[in-house]
Amino acid sequence: MKTAIRNKTRTETRSTARVDEQIYKVGIAVVGVSSLAIGVWATIALVSGMVASGGPGALVADWFRAVIGS
Repeated sequence: MKTAIRNKTRTETRSTARVDEQIYKVGIAVVGVSSLAIGVWATIALVSGMVASGGPGALVADWFRAVIGS
């Protein structure tokens, strides 16, 4: 009598993507890009204010005049 032997092979692959880590990475990138954009904008505004007022000293004097109200 012949006995048939069956071998069952089961392969299972699990891929657990850490979604929360990816969200944190994207969030950090968005905050970094936003900070960079705000810094560039502030620098441009400061330089244009100095150009419009006639230099750094005049910008400070104009700023004090604007704050005091004279």
